[in-house]
Amino acid sequence: MASTAQSCCTLAPVEQNYTSKGEVVRVADFDVYLTGPRGAKHAIILHYDIFGDHPNTRQVADILGAKNFRVAIPDLFRGNPWPVTKWPPSEENPLQAVFAHVFKVAPFDTVKSDITATREFLAAEGSQSFGLLGFCWGGRNVCLLSADSAFSVGALIHPGAVTEEEADKVAFPLIVLPAMDDSVEVFDKAVAVLKKKPFGEKIVYHRFTDVPHGFCASRSDFSNELMAKRANEALSMVHDFFVANFP
Repeated sequence: MASTAQSCCTLAPVEQNYTSKGEVVRVADFDVYLTGPRGAKHAIILHYDIFGDHPNTRQVADILGAKNFRVAIPDLFRGNPWPVTKWPPSEENPLQAVFAHVFKVAPFDTVKSDITATREFLAAEGSQSFGLLGFCWGGRNVCLLSADSAFSVGALIHPGAVTEEEADKVAFPLIVLPAMDDSVEVFDKAVAVLKKKPFGEKIVYHRFTDVPHGFCASRSDFSNELMAKRANEALSMVHDFFVANFP
């Protein structure tokens, strides 16, 4: 799940007084934040970063929900994300402790099961096609989840490192949107693999060169003019890409 960006380990989540527009429901044994029109044809499952169900991430979901997607944020940590108060990493809370916590509380097999349960819930509401959106740790997991043909489209925004082998297992079009300090080499190689797939001509790859890793998730700052502008640009690109590639 390692990020390729130095800012990932230095920038803390931004606290903002945002009031979310959706609702929380119970699916299986975890909570899911829902926004956007119930039963919308197209639904997006949003995989958050290590800071969990953060108000800034809900704001991103609400923006997409206002674009007529049904958007769901499953609480993969079940209320136990990595604490904002323990970031950035330190001698007392080293990065290894972060990884250990994440992999213990939300191992990939459990994440995959929760994402499937969330998709089934959305289908029961009436949604017919499903996309994935992930940030940071969630972005890498979305790449791994993109081997599942139950989904049609995916988006990775400032994702954790993705290998060429992982990219080769992707089964549908992705939009990949790294930030200025996400590795050029890592994502150039992964996207090169994606572009060789049967759907390669549909791959979109764009780097935001003036905002840091995290600009569109818990570390987004919608009170900052530039960061808000870039976050909204990224979400508009995701919207257009999903509309173009949803069945």
